[in-house]
Amino acid sequence: MLVAVTAAPLALALACGDDEPDLPEDERARQVSGVAELATNAYASAGAEGLYDYLAASVVAACSKQGLAQALADEPVPDGFKSIGDVTFDGSRATAKVTQVFGDEERQVAWSFALEGNNSWRLTNVPGIEACES
Repeated sequence: MLVAVTAAPLALALACGDDEPDLPEDERARQVSGVAELATNAYASAGAEGLYDYLAASVVAACSKQGLAQALADEPVPDGFKSIGDVTFDGSRATAKVTQVFGDEERQVAWSFALEGNNSWRLTNVPGIEACES
């Protein structure tokens, strides 16, 4: 019994070594992933209007809900979120490859994000949004 009690702190110390990932960056990636999942599922259930709630303030200022719906009219609407990968950061901006489900198929799209306020990531670019007008 004494051996197990003595070995536990040593095992814990070894588990927390230098191989631990950088927590702040991991937290940012988790936040971006969460926004991507929420935005994809909102898009899947409500169309462009659902996606609108996840846009950055700069995009909303230049693009109305109706304008977003028109801009994304030719884009396929996903059935749901699968995963996110290749998340990269450049200061308060991030890009990621978002894998979405379309029936029995998956499609990977590039999305861009901006940090607004205190740890609130918002979408700045999704395929088709460049055609948005107010």
